Amino acid sequence: MQEAKANPIIIIAICAALSGLLFGYDAGIISGALLFINKTFIISDTEQGWLVAMVPLGALLSAILSGKISDLFGRKKTLLLTAIFFIAGSIICGTATNINTLVAGRLLLGIAIGIGSSISPVYTSELANEKQRGWLVNLFVVFVQIGVFLSFAVAYLFSYSGNWRAMIALGVVPAIILFFGVFLLPESPRWLLVKNKIAEAKHILANLYGEAHAKQCMLEIQALIKETNISFRQLFDQPRYLKVIFIGVAVSFFTQTVGINAFNYYAPTIFQQTGFASPSIATFCTMFMGLTLVISTISSLFFIDKIGRKKPLMIGTTGILLVLLVITLSFALITNQQLLGWIFLISAISFMVLHGISIGPACFLIPAEVFPLRVRGLGMGLSVACNWGANVIVAALIPTLIVNFGIAFIFGSFFVTTIVAWLVFYFYIPETKGTTLEQIERNVLANFPAVDLGKHIPITIMNKPILIEE
Repeated sequence: MQEAKANPIIIIAICAALSGLLFGYDAGIISGALLFINKTFIISDTEQGWLVAMVPLGALLSAILSGKISDLFGRKKTLLLTAIFFIAGSIICGTATNINTLVAGRLLLGIAIGIGSSISPVYTSELANEKQRGWLVNLFVVFVQIGVFLSFAVAYLFSYSGNWRAMIALGVVPAIILFFGVFLLPESPRWLLVKNKIAEAKHILANLYGEAHAKQCMLEIQALIKETNISFRQLFDQPRYLKVIFIGVAVSFFTQTVGINAFNYYAPTIFQQTGFASPSIATFCTMFMGLTLVISTISSLFFIDKIGRKKPLMIGTTGILLVLLVITLSFALITNQQLLGWIFLISAISFMVLHGISIGPACFLIPAEVFPLRVRGLGMGLSVACNWGANVIVAALIPTLIVNFGIAFIFGSFFVTTIVAWLVFYFYIPETKGTTLEQIERNVLANFPAVDLGKHIPITIMNKPILIEE
């Protein structure tokens, strides 16, 4: 493959990843906005929790349906639907005159996030080749973290005026850019081949990778399509598919339950319970955390296709265990509030570094790789729905748990969950570096153990090996 042919796919991946930026911005902006929403509307701790949880709840509901929608109507049209919901949700939230309207707007934003987080990684993975797929799909995660950082920065800038409406409404700008950008994107060639739109798929692949590569790639995909016709029910009926579901669900679930959104949603609130008392200082510290997460996630782009997915996952999870232990013991034993604030800040920054190089990239990349083509949208939707289901629980319960049990209890619970996550990652998550989506699917069909699904095996058509030119 010639280097010049790589440029279009990079531009396409960046455009698709804009949904990730909106994901991060709209999920993260509530942490700073909450400090001032409470002054506009009088709400209880439970109502505050559900105001935060409306985004993951909307994402949970839409993720369940988005896979079916994208498998029926295509990845491109589904991305367009994402942009529309982002625009509507941002406008409604920014103009809300009561708490119910604000909750409704947050729910729409959640629906947009659920669709985008299900479809964008799948779309990019189906357009990229195996040598670039890791970092190109991971652009979505990078943009998520950039969005989170921007939300923290915007919250800090508006913390002096307390204008929470402007904080939320600014999300409409990248949403409009995504809306018009989608019209310039091609459809997924793999989805087109499933729908028997051969000429269109060949044209897109040829433009991206050249005629020779496109022809051989199409032979491989078409042969696999003829061999497999999997229904959603079969995913649950056959053990070989249950393994894939377990991988997708496990990675998605543990991304949330190691505690990332305790930092993203409630860091300013936790800081204010320590020695960092003012809203401006609390939001500034949270903004710095967001910047750390952005930098660490960007750094993963440079090694994810070289050293793989699993090794950083294991190293990062081990480090997260240590950080959670430090936070738990600190809040349980230390009474000096200023010291406690500094320990939490340093621990939070360390957590962001570790999460950005490990679980963050794995969350969307691994599920987008392991599901069979015919149900990739459905499978990814199921995984993302599990992600957001865990997110809803975390977001909704944390305010109440802080009041009733304390911060040490919360992070101690995350510590226990992360031990389970480490064991699951070690024994079940495959290394998919450098393996084509079709090779992974053949391993699924051959009923390989879960941890071996990324292994290279000969791929043949009519008993002849396929050799795809570089």
